[in-house]
Amino acid sequence: MIQYLLAAFGLLTLGIAIAVLVVGRSGRLVSGRASRLARLGRLFTRLSASWLGARVRRLFAGRVRRARIDDEQRKTSAKLVASTMGEMKGALMKLGQMLSFVSDGVPEEYRAALAALQSSAPPMAFALLRDVAERELGRPLERAFARFDEQPLAAASIGQVHRARLPSGEEVVVKIQYPGVAEAIRGDLANVGLLYTIMGRMYPALDPAPVVDELRTRITEELDYAREARNQHAFATRYVDVPHVRIPRVFESHSTARVLTSEFVAGRRFSEILTAPAELRSRYGEVIYRFVFESIITNGVFNGDPHPGNYLFDDDGRVTFLDFGCVKYFPDAMMANWKRLVTSHLEGDKQAFRTLLIALGFISENTALDTGLLYDYFRYFYEPFHSDSEFTFTREYNAQSLKMVFNPDGKFAGLTKQINMPRDFVFVNRIQWGVYSILAQLGASGNWHRIHREFLYGDPPSTALGMARPRSASAPCWPEGEVQVDAARGST
Repeated sequence: MIQYLLAAFGLLTLGIAIAVLVVGRSGRLVSGRASRLARLGRLFTRLSASWLGARVRRLFAGRVRRARIDDEQRKTSAKLVASTMGEMKGALMKLGQMLSFVSDGVPEEYRAALAALQSSAPPMAFALLRDVAERELGRPLERAFARFDEQPLAAASIGQVHRARLPSGEEVVVKIQYPGVAEAIRGDLANVGLLYTIMGRMYPALDPAPVVDELRTRITEELDYAREARNQHAFATRYVDVPHVRIPRVFESHSTARVLTSEFVAGRRFSEILTAPAELRSRYGEVIYRFVFESIITNGVFNGDPHPGNYLFDDDGRVTFLDFGCVKYFPDAMMANWKRLVTSHLEGDKQAFRTLLIALGFISENTALDTGLLYDYFRYFYEPFHSDSEFTFTREYNAQSLKMVFNPDGKFAGLTKQINMPRDFVFVNRIQWGVYSILAQLGASGNWHRIHREFLYGDPPSTALGMARPRSASAPCWPEGEVQVDAARGST
C-alpha cells in the first residue's frame, strides 16, 4: 500500500488537491487539523492491524487458504480506504477518484472499491444541506422549487447533488456546497509547508512557490459556484452548435456562490459504456479528445477535472460534460509559446524545442541537459498525436506515462529531478493521467495527429465529427474577467 500512498502524494503535488476534510459523527464536516490527522491515524492503524492479522493467519494456513486470506485482506482494506476517502471528501476523495482509473498499477480490489467515488460517496445529512440552500436562495426549498428530492443523486468532494423541478417545469440538478467546507479548505491552504517539503524531495529542480500558488488559486476557485456557473455558461455558449457535445444550461435564478442549479440531462455513466462496441467507444473518445484539445489550443482554456464521473453518454454518440469548477485560463503569451513548443517537436526542430522549454520555464538557460535527451523524453507524452497514423490508447501506454512522470528509468533516469514544473502547466498534467486514462479505458482509436493539426495548423476537418462542427463557432467567448485574472498572474 505504501507505493500507492507515495503515488498519491505525487498526484497531490501536481494538482489534484490539498485540503482534507473529515465528516464527524454528527454528519458535519470537522475542519480541525488534529481531528483530520486523528482520522488518518485511525485509518493507518486499522490497515496495519488488518495486514498483521492476515500475516499471522497465513502462518497456520495451507497454500489455498493463504491465497484466500490475502484476497480477503485486500478487499477489506480496499473497502476501508474507499469509505474513508468518501467520508473525508475534499482532496482525499478527489485522490480516490483519480486512483480508481488512472493506472492498472493500483490493485484491482482498490480500483473497484474506489470506483464508487466517481459518482457518489457517503452523503451528508439533508437538513444541513437544506439550511445552506435556503439561506443562499433566501426562501424555503418548497417555495424555490416545485419538487426537491432529499435523496442525493451524488455526493461529491465539495458539494452534494440533488434532483429537483423548477416552478416553471424544468427538470434540474442542484449542487449544494457542504457547510464549513470553504473555511476548512482555506485553513488547509494556509499551511503549505508539508507540500513544499514533499515537492522539494521529489523534484529538486522545482520552484515550489508558483506551483503551490497555482494549486491554492485553483482549489479556492472550486469553492465559488458563481464562478463555476460563469465557466459552465461560457462553455455551453461555445459549444451550443456542436451536435456531439452537450453542456447543461445554468439557471441563474436558482444559483449563488454556494448553490448551482443546472439543467438535468439523462445519460449513461462511464462504467455502463465500457462494453459498448469499439466503434462507439472510439467515437466517445474522439468527442472527449476534441473537446479538451480544441478548448486548450484554440481558446486557451482547460476544464481541469477529467474523471469518469464528469461525463454522461447517450446511444447516439453524444457526450455531456459536467462540472466546470476547476477551469484554467492560460495567458496568451504562454499559450503561444506552448503551441510553438508542440509544433517544433512535430517538425523535428530540436533547437527550437529547447529554446521554448527555456522560455516556458521547464529548464534554465544554462542547464547542461542534452537537447536530444529532452526531445526524446517529451516525445513519449506526444506519442498519441506525433505521427500521421492510427493510435490506440491503452492501459500499458498510460501506465508507462505515469512512470515517465514520477520515476523514469533507462536513459531518462533522474531527468525529472532536473526539470522544473512551470506554474501554468501544473494542471496540464491532468491531461496525461486524466484524459489519457479515460481514453485508455475506452480503448479509443483514431488518427489524433490529424485532429491535432486541425487546431494547431488550421487543417481541414479530418473526421466526420470534425466536419459536423460549425466553423463559424470558432470564436472564443470566455468570461473576460477570468481570462484577465489568469493572464495577470503570468507564466513561470
